[in-house]
Amino acid sequence: MKLPLPLIALIYLTACSPQQRAVEEVMRLREKALATADAPLYASLLSPAYRDRGKDFAAERGELERMIRGFGPVSYRSLGRTVEVKGADAIVTGRYAMKVTFRGRPLELAGEETLRLRREAGGWKIVGGL
Repeated sequence: MKLPLPLIALIYLTACSPQQRAVEEVMRLREKALATADAPLYASLLSPAYRDRGKDFAAERGELERMIRGFGPVSYRSLGRTVEVKGADAIVTGRYAMKVTFRGRPLELAGEETLRLRREAGGWKIVGGL
């Protein structure tokens, strides 16, 4: 018997800890920001303490704004995502598939990603991995 996707999602979320659900909500908002080309929403998910591959918060925020402006809405799907929470830190790993339009041409991108999050006063924020 094949279960419908909404039922699978419900089963998964009820099996998660409150912290895992909070991290999943950040991932959901990230997907929404990409789908609606909402750069301010995406930027709100980043921590001021963001550091990754030589980029800090300001550099990453600027790059995200340019990307969203250049691509517009993005069709993004997370595939096989896992969330591991250890205290105030979380690691989200998985694969993704994206469809974007760049300079009028459709592009399909796929790959793997690992995002690092930290629980801060304002909730869970992305601190690395973009």
